[in-house]
Amino acid sequence: MAKAGMRRPSPEQPHGTESNHKNKFHKNDAEPVPEIQGKAKSGHEKAGRI
Repeated sequence: MAKAGMRRPSPEQPHGTESNHKNKFHKNDAEPVPEIQGKAKSGHEKAGRI
């Protein structure tokens, strides 16, 4: 139900995310970072230097 003083939007009018506007995002061409494996993933110690 609508709150007091708020009008109900008509179903014919677009509201919320119903629109024909397309978002223009650039493709992410960076490669995904490999996941940490083994003891380093489950431990609570800080990682060492490379």
